[in-house]
Amino acid sequence: MATHLRETTSISVVADTLDALCAALAADTETSSLLPTWTALTTQADALALERLQIERTQRRARATLDVRDRLWDNTVAAFGRAAHDAAGGHRDQAPYTRFFSKVTPSVVQSFGIQREVDTARTWITELGRKPNEPLAQTFTPQLTQATDALEAAMTARDEAVKATGPIQTTVVLFIDDLNCELDRLEGQLKQLFPGDPARVATYLAATRPQRSTPAAPPETEPRPAVTAGTNGPAAASSAHTTDPS
Repeated sequence: MATHLRETTSISVVADTLDALCAALAADTETSSLLPTWTALTTQADALALERLQIERTQRRARATLDVRDRLWDNTVAAFGRAAHDAAGGHRDQAPYTRFFSKVTPSVVQSFGIQREVDTARTWITELGRKPNEPLAQTFTPQLTQATDALEAAMTARDEAVKATGPIQTTVVLFIDDLNCELDRLEGQLKQLFPGDPARVATYLAATRPQRSTPAAPPETEPRPAVTAGTNGPAAASSAHTTDPS
């Protein structure tokens, strides 16, 4: 009989299930009148599946973009740290190195979370602005600004893509809930059409049943060779210790 679909079922699986159900109803002239409702539901599921696919792709693209932008930002910070170190004559306890890295090294900053990386870079850019005519500021104010702006934009795009999952998932859950009610209604209609023939009713609803995978065959084992008389082995050793009754 009809099996309710779980709320966690992928919407693409739901759409495929409905499409198969439509095929079953269309295969019999006695049930073809029930088809329009399920065709409409299939169309709705297909639209939701496409929307979910687009959201998931947007998320993957956003994460991939963020990974690259983060690496480019790290490279810029590493170069900035080396330049500040060189400008301080190779001394980490002197300015201008201490103006930016008195509490944390460039390599440690690169391990921060994205938001903290952005915030740290903004403080550096502000500090560079205090002496805008210095070579360090002239070189790295635009570089850090560009890299940080790009990183922040990628982070925002990632966050927005993740947030978009909530509404579509809610819509899918509500759709499946309504769908399960329609499955119960369909089952009742089929029973009215074919009273006393549960096997026939079940054929139209077969697509709703979970597909069982065929269990894997157990691995073949090599047969153990038989021990023959005179063979050195456990059996031979056992017979060597047996007392001859004669």
